Amino acid sequence: PGEAMKYQLHCSAVKLARKDGLFGKSDPFVIIKSYGKPVGFSNVVMKNLNPFWDPIELDVDACGGPHESITIEVFDFDSDAKHDFIGSFTVPIQEFIRNLNKKYPLMNSSLKKQKPQGHFVLTRADVDNRPNALAYSVHFVGKSLARKDGLLGKSDPFLMIYTNGNIQGQSSDKLIFVAKTEWIKDSLNPVWDPLTLSVHSCGGLDMELLIRAYDYDSDGGHDLIGACTTTLRQLVTSKPTLLLIDQKKVGKLYNNSGTLSVGTAPPTQPLYDDNIGRINIQFRAKKLDNKDTFSKSDPYLKIMKGDSFTLHTTPHIKNDLNPVWPAFDLLVSECGLTEVLTFEVWDHDSGSDDFIGSCAMSLRHLLFWEKNPAWRLKNPKRRGLTQNSGMLEVVSLNPYASGPSAVASYHQKAMAGPAMAGVPYASQYGTSHPPAYGTAQPQPGAYGTAARNANEFPSHINANIPQQGTAAPAINASPLMPQQQPHNVPYQSQYTTNAMTSQYSPQGSSREGMQAAGAGTQVGDISLQKQPEPYGISLNKKPEASSLPSYATNY
Repeated sequence: PGEAMKYQLHCSAVKLARKDGLFGKSDPFVIIKSYGKPVGFSNVVMKNLNPFWDPIELDVDACGGPHESITIEVFDFDSDAKHDFIGSFTVPIQEFIRNLNKKYPLMNSSLKKQKPQGHFVLTRADVDNRPNALAYSVHFVGKSLARKDGLLGKSDPFLMIYTNGNIQGQSSDKLIFVAKTEWIKDSLNPVWDPLTLSVHSCGGLDMELLIRAYDYDSDGGHDLIGACTTTLRQLVTSKPTLLLIDQKKVGKLYNNSGTLSVGTAPPTQPLYDDNIGRINIQFRAKKLDNKDTFSKSDPYLKIMKGDSFTLHTTPHIKNDLNPVWPAFDLLVSECGLTEVLTFEVWDHDSGSDDFIGSCAMSLRHLLFWEKNPAWRLKNPKRRGLTQNSGMLEVVSLNPYASGPSAVASYHQKAMAGPAMAGVPYASQYGTSHPPAYGTAQPQPGAYGTAARNANEFPSHINANIPQQGTAAPAINASPLMPQQQPHNVPYQSQYTTNAMTSQYSPQGSSREGMQAAGAGTQVGDISLQKQPEPYGISLNKKPEASSLPSYATNY
């Protein structure tokens, strides 16, 4: 009790080992791990054996509490990604915070002669009382991208972001679509409009994110430029510079297909409880009770506050026991974040509507689910052994700040919720964390195995490929009403277009697909063979794709 849950750690080191030759020094940086997972990163201090790093953010909750232990590792940055391990130590968080100025020996078990490779010192630990952010504005910048439009042409790049729903370093063959940018014509150094990435949509701060850069083609045959991996935590705390790797080109003469970094202007802005203005949300239901004798139910969803105040009612969907309703906004000023709301599903009839079932939850409860939340719809008057009348599931959920710009940002930035897509996805990640020069933090390695050509995407993922200079509605977004449509943007429906066609075949014949919201496209799980992946780094030079030492790869 009484322990702070977040700290800004002021750290230094003394007499570090020289890793850059007999007369050189080291370029040290720090990675803090909890149970093998990176939870904190420092900047690189160039050519210094007695460095003082910028404050490192440590979220104690993310580590399991103050009584859990953390491992602090110090590396020497190298531009070829072969960062030299200097040393590490493990200490309980509570003990570490309370023993300021204590010297912890940095040990390297791979050395024959066991002696400290320097000492690590925590000089100050400032309590960070800021609330946990629910969403961040992230500003991506590309540099020196590969030319995809011929020798004299450039590229028309855009980004697509996915998560696999797993903690960093774990594997999965499923992708969850998160967000995409607009495409920019004829640019090898694009600066995209900021994207709002919610913690919920990304599956948490530490879920692996896959970012793919594509060259837009009007015929739908978008060419892969390169791909990389990171996490939301790294994007907003480390501002990494990531190498875009095209796995098909990896070889002795290939370095990378450009870099992707998080821009500093505008700065990343977290979204907290106290400035959430609205929450855009989309629901679907599954296996609803049928209330019609000769057809199926015509269900609609009604959100209630208290016994009589209706916050929102969706349109009814005819003859459908697995409906997907259009997305809508809930205003926090009307709902409150902590008040319990009732979600009722009804069957629309020309006379009296029939009650199907209901469930209850608060907006805060919704916001802190890290995966697609689902609730049983219960009807106390239902005949039979159970009250269950189906399931209510969240398709997408994105919080937005107060202010007039919030509504426009939803459509223009084309945020999407976690819509499952059976897209080829590499399993084992190469996640080195080489920091960029100066103030940039350590970064994860480049993504390799899933760097396939764009035609391997199922058509539903590309139904909303962004148009030049604007972002189309997200996969889970409902059709824009005329009054909501951004000016100079042609009306685009939520339904699948032929922007791209699938050219891969799922392995196996039986699939339980998930219906893309409003599109009617069935998506199955795809199994892939696992392949080794390269590690990527970045600085001002062009590094080679290579592996980290074994002691630095357990991310």
